Amino acid sequence: MDGLKRLLSRTFDYKRIRNKIWYLPIIFLMPALYFLTYGVMRLIGLPVSITWAVPLLTPLIFLAFFIAAAGEELGYMGYMIDPMQNRWTALTTCLIMGPIWALWHFPSMIQLGQSPGLMAWGFVATVAFRILYVWLYNNTNRSVFGVILFHAISNTGRTIFPGGRSHFELSNAAVGYSIIVITAVIVTFLWGSRTLARYRFSDNNRL
Repeated sequence: MDGLKRLLSRTFDYKRIRNKIWYLPIIFLMPALYFLTYGVMRLIGLPVSITWAVPLLTPLIFLAFFIAAAGEELGYMGYMIDPMQNRWTALTTCLIMGPIWALWHFPSMIQLGQSPGLMAWGFVATVAFRILYVWLYNNTNRSVFGVILFHAISNTGRTIFPGGRSHFELSNAAVGYSIIVITAVIVTFLWGSRTLARYRFSDNNRL
């Protein structure tokens, strides 16, 4: 029971985030990527909505996604991640955990009638998301709260995307998911595959 209490307490372990600058990517990275996705989709002529009205229920949508994200991330990041990273590099851990997490979503994808193309892009993007989660986790003194918040903001942003999630998923969501994959590749290059927490151009790395 003590172990369970410690695990559940990590839902709000925000005090671990000592360097507050990490709240910038936690809160603003995914909205920025969605904004970029919308711009690219408009640029290449996809029929996305030209109007956008934030639903009045957005705070409740976010709360629901936060609770759901907590259920997932307490398992993945609160319980599984540290033993895995003790054995493998951060990137290897992501490449093991990411596909498992992606496959777990397949039954709901099939139930929703998603196309094979959308499911394939979703699989790749899910692995990329796990890289971003571990990157944030390792750079925030292993804060599960930071990952939960990022996860909830990501899901909320996709839901309130102009025209709704169906517009985000035009052309099998290839635009949005490829941008997320590219972001994960950039993060891996800049912070290193071993820990995802050693910035390539920091003063410490130049010593």
